[in-house]
Amino acid sequence: MKAKVIISAASMLLLIAAGVLLAVKNNITPKNNRTNEVSETEEASVTEAITEEPYIPPVFVECSSEDIHRGSLILVNRKYAYKEGSNPDLANIYSMKSDSYKVNTVDMRLDKNMILAMNSMLDDFKAATGITDVLANSGYRSYSEQQIMYENDLETTGLSESELVAPPGNSEHHTGYAMDFAIDDGYSYPALKNEEDYTWIYDNAHKYGMILRYTEQNKHITGYMAESWHFRYVGPVHASLIRQMGVAYEEYVGFLKDFTFDRPLEYKYSDDEFYMIYYVPADMESGKTEIPITFEAYGDKDRYSISGNNSDGFIVTLRIDELSDDYDDSYLYMFNPIQENVPVDDFVSEEPVQEEAASDEPGQEESDEAQNQEETQPGNAENAEEGW
Repeated sequence: MKAKVIISAASMLLLIAAGVLLAVKNNITPKNNRTNEVSETEEASVTEAITEEPYIPPVFVECSSEDIHRGSLILVNRKYAYKEGSNPDLANIYSMKSDSYKVNTVDMRLDKNMILAMNSMLDDFKAATGITDVLANSGYRSYSEQQIMYENDLETTGLSESELVAPPGNSEHHTGYAMDFAIDDGYSYPALKNEEDYTWIYDNAHKYGMILRYTEQNKHITGYMAESWHFRYVGPVHASLIRQMGVAYEEYVGFLKDFTFDRPLEYKYSDDEFYMIYYVPADMESGKTEIPITFEAYGDKDRYSISGNNSDGFIVTLRIDELSDDYDDSYLYMFNPIQENVPVDDFVSEEPVQEEAASDEPGQEESDEAQNQEETQPGNAENAEEGW
C-alpha cells in the first residue's frame, strides 16, 4: 500500500523539544561560565526532571479511503465484498515459481508476496520430505471468472440464487492472497489433506505467513465447512498469532479493533523480534486518514506495514526494539477454538454454515451431501475450482 508520510507542525515542535531533552539526558549541554557554579539543589532538580523517558510524538502516514480495501489483512466473506482492482501486485505464478511444486495453468496469478512465501514453504517441504507433487490449483480469480462460474451454476440448477457458488465479489480468491492446493497424482488430482507427509505443510504454513482459512473448529464463525486445501496469506506475524490464539480470521480482525497506537497489542514473535499491532479507524468524512507510527519507524518501510481491513479502518504492524515492562501475553489464551459461542463482532458472516461442493472420487457415486455442498473440492486439475 502506497502512503504519504507527513509530519504536522505540532509534531515537529515536539520532536525538537524531545531532541533537546535527549541531549540534556545524555549530558550534552552548552558550554558556559556557570558550569562550576551549579548548586547541589539545582543538580538534584535537573536529575529529577530527566529521570523519565522523554515523550517522542508519532509521525503520521496518510492513507485514503480507497486504501481500506488494500493490503494482506483485508477480510473478504459473504458480508464484506472485495473491491475489484484493489491489488496492483498480482504476478504470474509460473514465471516466479520454484521447482518444488506444480501449477495448474501457466497463466494463473497471485500476489507477489504470497508467491514468494509459497516458494519458500514448498522448497522447505521438498527439502524435508523429497515431495514435489503439490499442485497450485486455484489462485487469483477475477470478477468475470466468478460471474461465469455463478451463471453456469444457475443454468445447471435452474435456481434463481446459487447455493454452491459465491456471487462475484465475495470470493477470497479475488484478493490474490488465497490458494487452493491439490496433489498432482497424474490422475484424479485430489485435494491437499492434513495426512501423511503433507502434515508438514499444516504444521509449518504459519511460519511463511499462511493460515488454513476454513477449519472444522471455526466453521460456526466463517459460515463454511472445513476446507483442507484453502490457504490464505496474512504475513508471518499475524499467521503465527492466529495459530497461537486458535481463532477464525473474522474473530482476529474484530479482536484487533480493541487496540490503538497508545495502547497497542504487543507480540513476542521470537526471542529477538517484537511487534506492536493496532487499529486506526478510517476518517470516512474527509476521505483521508492519518495513521500514527513511531518516530523510529520513520523512513524505514521495512519496519512497519499498513493494511486496510476492507471495512472501516486500518491495521498497523510495527516492529519495536523491546516489549514494555507490563507486557502480558495472556490474550493468546483467551479464546477457546472449540467453543461454539465465542464472542465476536460484526465481521462474522451472518449466513448459516454450508457444505463444500466436493468433486467425485474416481469410482464413487456422487453422494447427496456432495450435491448440497458449498464449494468444489479439487478433483481434477482442470475442473476442480471451488465456487467460493
